[in-house]
Amino acid sequence: LTEATRWLMVPGLLSVLVVSIAAYEICFKKLRNVCDRIEDAEDEEFHRLDYEEERYGAILQCINVVAQVLCIALLGSGYSMRYIHDGRTSLVKFLTACVLFLICFFYCGMAQARYVKLLQKVHPEKKGDIASKDFHKQWLESCDEAEKEAVYQSSYSTYIFSGKLIGILLVVTMIAHLFFNTGVFAIVVVGVIYLCITVKYCVSCVKLKNKL
Repeated sequence: LTEATRWLMVPGLLSVLVVSIAAYEICFKKLRNVCDRIEDAEDEEFHRLDYEEERYGAILQCINVVAQVLCIALLGSGYSMRYIHDGRTSLVKFLTACVLFLICFFYCGMAQARYVKLLQKVHPEKKGDIASKDFHKQWLESCDEAEKEAVYQSSYSTYIFSGKLIGILLVVTMIAHLFFNTGVFAIVVVGVIYLCITVKYCVSCVKLKNKL
């Protein structure tokens, strides 16, 4: 499987890049059409278009994440220091794969910036500089109460889901190590993620409780 992944690494990354760009641009065009219509929409039409705006935004986010995960999986499964010692052909393939990987991540970053600027054009009240480390905080502060409530409930639901998923992943990685000798590193990484998420949640709860 590893050898097959190395053989498919460059064409696989190229395919992911092309498909993700095509899918993103098609979806972004549909979102832009919704945004053009939402400014002059009446109440009932506005609610429908507002939902469409949220739906297409979620699809765009998912396309970005899927593209990034596939690129990481392809490059991570195929790259190795042996490329440096296996001759020029292997090294060229590895460097080509790295370039495609960087292009994909650069495009995903630019696509995210385009999405944010489009929303800020339609909703001038939305604040935040995409290049700032405080962007998410600035964006959340500019949301109204209904939007904030949706974010809070979605975040809590995500935290609950993450706890369940990480528990399952811990069991899977432990069983995989037992039967396939995959190593303990994956177990440690999942455990550290679980620890960090739990500690962060608890610390945030204590800080917010102190402010109330």
